[in-house]
Amino acid sequence: MRQIVRAALAVALIVAMLPAAAQNRGAVAVVPSVNASGERWEELKRRQTTRIDEWAARHLPAAGYSLAPAADVTGAVRDLEINLADPETWRTATFQQIGERMRVDYVLFCLVTMTEQKEQQRTWYVDREGRTDVRVWLIDVRAGRAVLGGQTFTGRSGGNRISIDNRGSDRQIQAAVNAVRDATRQFLAPYRVR
Repeated sequence: MRQIVRAALAVALIVAMLPAAAQNRGAVAVVPSVNASGERWEELKRRQTTRIDEWAARHLPAAGYSLAPAADVTGAVRDLEINLADPETWRTATFQQIGERMRVDYVLFCLVTMTEQKEQQRTWYVDREGRTDVRVWLIDVRAGRAVLGGQTFTGRSGGNRISIDNRGSDRQIQAAVNAVRDATRQFLAPYRVR
């Protein structure tokens, strides 16, 4: 009986330690996302970048990464005099520099490059689909290399369903998040990204 109790306690201790071990995967600086899509509606552009940053702030910690405070990240960008709206700064070396300044393990930066919506005529209804291209940089600061070096990921949202929320702009916003989700899926594993 004592052996069973000891074995149960050992299993419980191991299970209790797993979340603590998963929380030590490294610190990530999430550089504020930029929307350079050419979209004229500024509110849509702002909502896309905000949702991308919110998604990262929710899922990175859930996968066991700690986040550098957003104010510290923007402070480091300002101190280094980096203009994130300038295409010349969208380089691995720039984000490596931010990571070194922040003393974090990883840096994540997302750049929306294209966004659109389409209407699709179905038999009984009209549906809207959002499509957004996002370039993603994920830098391993300690290794001095890019896990993702500005690769473009295409996110889609909507299509093939009847829904009340059939606004194309909402679909474009979700498509941007879906692109980042797909880009970081392997980095966040074994955490299952939704």
